[in-house]
Amino acid sequence: MKTTYITWIGIAALLFLASWGRVSEYSVSYLGFSLQAGANSSPVSFHVVTKFMDPAKPITAFSISKAEFKRVAAGFMESPANPKKENLFQKYRVNECGYFADTVIQGRFYKGGIQCSAVDELWRLRYGEYPFYGPGTGSNASVLDPTIAGPGWAQKPLYPSPGQVEFLKPYGIQTNIIDIIYGENAFRLLADMQNSEWVSDYRSR
Repeated sequence: MKTTYITWIGIAALLFLASWGRVSEYSVSYLGFSLQAGANSSPVSFHVVTKFMDPAKPITAFSISKAEFKRVAAGFMESPANPKKENLFQKYRVNECGYFADTVIQGRFYKGGIQCSAVDELWRLRYGEYPFYGPGTGSNASVLDPTIAGPGWAQKPLYPSPGQVEFLKPYGIQTNIIDIIYGENAFRLLADMQNSEWVSDYRSR
């Protein structure tokens, strides 16, 4: 009887270890972004962030382009960060985001595609003025992104104030402005950025 009891304990232990091995490999991926300059003169970097069930495994992130971020978020591109291909902009009530056809308004041509003004304006959280300009364009226009207009929202030209960094902490900023904001927090921030009162509050910090 004692031998049988020990055997069952051994089997249970092996089953537990096998189960934990599967759990430790389980992961969930999210879309995210950082207010750190990225590749190709992008003032913001975009990522797919992966968290493992096993707390001993570090969070990983690999870079994607802004266009890829928009396509995945809108459900037009396959990604582990949106396996059901949901429209995450719609889900989290981020307005004016999705697919738009080419159009002409008052004689001006607007190229269609996946668009999202809130994503395009993320740079304003980090910078007081757009940081990348082409030669001879002055400080009021960017040949790299001519749709960018107006000042940023940060208190300083290249960095937000300590109060502004504190203001962003509920969205996932831990200690540094370049921390990656991901998952629901990322889309909550995008939605809040479309509120003029929120913007005024942020700019006053």
